[in-house]
Amino acid sequence: MSNRLIALLLTLSLIPLAAEARQFFRYKDADGQTVINSSIPPEFVKNGYEIIDDKGVVLREVAPQLSEEEIRNRRAEEQRVQEERVRDAELVKLYRSPGDVDRAMRTWLSRLDMEIRLKDNRIDILRTEFNALQSQAANQERAGQAVDAELLTQMAEIEAEIADYQAEIDHVEARKTEAREDFAADRERMEIIYERLNGRPWEDTSASN
Repeated sequence: MSNRLIALLLTLSLIPLAAEARQFFRYKDADGQTVINSSIPPEFVKNGYEIIDDKGVVLREVAPQLSEEEIRNRRAEEQRVQEERVRDAELVKLYRSPGDVDRAMRTWLSRLDMEIRLKDNRIDILRTEFNALQSQAANQERAGQAVDAELLTQMAEIEAEIADYQAEIDHVEARKTEAREDFAADRERMEIIYERLNGRPWEDTSASN
């Protein structure tokens, strides 16, 4: 067989393969109509498209390009998921179950209550001192004397100190409220983590013990 005949036969054998290898683009035009063509206009690429063969079989699918808002939302969601993973790891180090969260909350709130009681006790002492000074001032007035300036200064200082302690108590009360919210969020998350790690929901048995 001559080389020319061999080359001809090879060429003829490749013709069906070339036909089978033809690819088309399937996409939506500006009116939302499906278009199948051998090429795709650049303005429609961002909307996504499919590459199909001549039998309509999808060879590859190209997803639509995301808008700037969608990209921001996706990044924000990825950031949220990452932060959640980090927080979950921290919770697992701190607690074994939602019950541990409850015990930690009670311990922390008890410490804050003790702080408030100490400040309240200090306020009671200051009020006793103030009442004593106020009684001295009243005695001076009843005796027709002007109230001693040093006495008035001491009374004003005590009132200011009482106000400072009261502001500190209010701050601790705010910390208690914030702590309850934080522990509640941790407990809710620990219920999810506990079920994921143990394959069963958390059951609080403390009430029956």
